[in-house]
Amino acid sequence: MTRALLPLLAITFVDVLGFTMLIPILPYYAEHFGASPTVVGAIYATVAFFALVASPLWGALSDRIGRKGVLIGSQCAALLGYGLLASGTALWMVFVARAVEGLGSGGLGVTQAYATDVTAPENRARAFGLIGAALGLGFLFGPALAGTLVRFGYHVPFAVATGLELLTVLMTIVLLPESKGTVQGAPTFAEVRASLGSPVLGRLLLTQFVFWFAFTSWVTVFALFAERVLGFGASQTSYVFIVSSIVGIVVQAGLIGRLVDRFGEGLIAVAGLVCGIAAYTGVGFVTTAAVLYVFVVAWAFANALIRPALDTLISEAAPPGQRGTILSINDSLHNVAFLFAPFVSTAVLRLNPHGVGVVPALSSIVALLLGYRLFTAPRATAAAAVPEAA
Repeated sequence: MTRALLPLLAITFVDVLGFTMLIPILPYYAEHFGASPTVVGAIYATVAFFALVASPLWGALSDRIGRKGVLIGSQCAALLGYGLLASGTALWMVFVARAVEGLGSGGLGVTQAYATDVTAPENRARAFGLIGAALGLGFLFGPALAGTLVRFGYHVPFAVATGLELLTVLMTIVLLPESKGTVQGAPTFAEVRASLGSPVLGRLLLTQFVFWFAFTSWVTVFALFAERVLGFGASQTSYVFIVSSIVGIVVQAGLIGRLVDRFGEGLIAVAGLVCGIAAYTGVGFVTTAAVLYVFVVAWAFANALIRPALDTLISEAAPPGQRGTILSINDSLHNVAFLFAPFVSTAVLRLNPHGVGVVPALSSIVALLLGYRLFTAPRATAAAAVPEAA
């Protein structure tokens, strides 16, 4: 694995560490200001709406000027958003903070484009696995840190997240070299539209979107589900995220490369989706914390298989000169899921908390049906859709 990936992994970890501190406590923070479950869903949807617009623009800009400057710009927006949360005194400030964060979104797609720039095709699943492991480390330590700091008040974790994001900006400026080399020109709208319309890339992006819809339907409602079904608070919810993060780190850092070498990305994606369907279906049977942890482990294992496998297939199917744009569009589809899924999942929660696994289970089945033919085709199919740059 190229050394050029190492500073990117360090920066990603610090960045995600700050972000994941928000996840387990944000619903409780919103409820502190009188937010209902529907309003909590709207808070998640706010960042998704603004990210939906901004992410492809950041990606296209990275194809034009390079990856480093775009990463710094998106990180500065997150820095401002976290600062607003730390100084929040009313619910409207939470919405404004999330909107600012959304406008700066695009970092994940550009990060994936950077990793693609500096790795050979045969190592990309490992590279995306390592990025996933860095994300997992953030999910491991971020919620644990938040669970400790929230005892001193909600503003304390947000202030620490702000400091971590400032560190991320400084690390990117000092440590990260530009990966793109001499910029030949950004892709045109017609070129990107043609790529998105290709049978392989278009189907892969649609499959990824439905997977993200399932993922988001569960993640955005999990804290409220655990609160209502098991009486969990912020600290207990954080511990569940810790367990899921450990599973993701082990699989993505230690296993995914060997599994892909043996079975290929497609079959790994199939296995992950099947495991995810089982995990989401099991949510309806959760009555104790022990049972919850069983299905959370299965869910984390499924995601650790699916995400690097799908990301690799999409990066291989994207034309080399459009990777920043395409991968940011892929990230934007995640934001589309974040825009709509919270409203669906919180509506189900109001009807019956035990039914919140139905929507993600059905969505995972749809994702499996959409991608099955591509996943089970010879491995070269996706990669051959667009020739690799020398």
